[in-house]
Amino acid sequence: MATIAPSPPATIDLDVRRLPRTLPWYIEVWGQMLRRKPLGTLGALIVMGMLFLAIFAHALTPYGFAETNLRERFISGSATHWLGTDQIGRDVATRILYGARISLYVGFGAIAIASVIATLLGIFCAYWGGRVDMLLQRAVDAWMAFPGLLILMSIMSLLGPSVLNITLVLGIAAGIRESRIIRGVALSIRENTYIESARAMGSGHVRVTLVHILPNVVPTIIVVATTGLSTVILTEASLSFLGLGVPPPHPTWGGMLSLGGLDHMYRAPWLAIWPATALSLAVFGFNMLGDALRDLLDPRLKGG
Repeated sequence: MATIAPSPPATIDLDVRRLPRTLPWYIEVWGQMLRRKPLGTLGALIVMGMLFLAIFAHALTPYGFAETNLRERFISGSATHWLGTDQIGRDVATRILYGARISLYVGFGAIAIASVIATLLGIFCAYWGGRVDMLLQRAVDAWMAFPGLLILMSIMSLLGPSVLNITLVLGIAAGIRESRIIRGVALSIRENTYIESARAMGSGHVRVTLVHILPNVVPTIIVVATTGLSTVILTEASLSFLGLGVPPPHPTWGGMLSLGGLDHMYRAPWLAIWPATALSLAVFGFNMLGDALRDLLDPRLKGG
């Protein structure tokens, strides 16, 4: 009796190049920004340039931010002082670089505090609702009823000007203000059916909040933090301009506009032009980056 030899097992020819590749979400967002958002890309480049200049300020300039030379007062520009000097001979470019460090330190510190406060307060109010939500939101409404700059000036005059105080005050103020946005997003997420399914399967409040609500709020937190950076930097400059920000001799863009730019604007206009230009570029960069991230991360705006 003839035997039939078993046929070899079928092989599947897989072309690795045709397999779908899953990239991390931040790489996909950056690729979409390069293709679709030229202004957002420009804003990201400005922000990265500011970070580079602020971090390596001590290596990019041979002068100290408080180094004076009365023989070189009011130089408009030279080979040794590219952006000129101020009324006591300090190098303007050096002070702008170190001012970027102070502005970014205060900005990122305040936004980190604000993101934590806004996330905790917004998700807590949205998840529990009822009287807890009503009482906390009325407190937020009362806070927002006061003019922002006026209440910040009052608090800073009580605490005294310092880097730590202005970072804490700006972070708390921004966190209370931005909690309304986080609350609105968390409210819409709480009404989804998978939240009810998680509760029906026995998930506790902490698990529902951390596993199902918080990850879906993260894109909104990133957008709010990015757009809020420009507001925080501008507010810090305003307080420094009024003498309630970071105290001398530490340079800030608002303090440079107030101390040197305002007093000697007609004699030495570069003392006001260069700090104002740096401040405008910072606000423009963070605004463009925040708008681009909002368009790319917000599912309601995709495809628009």
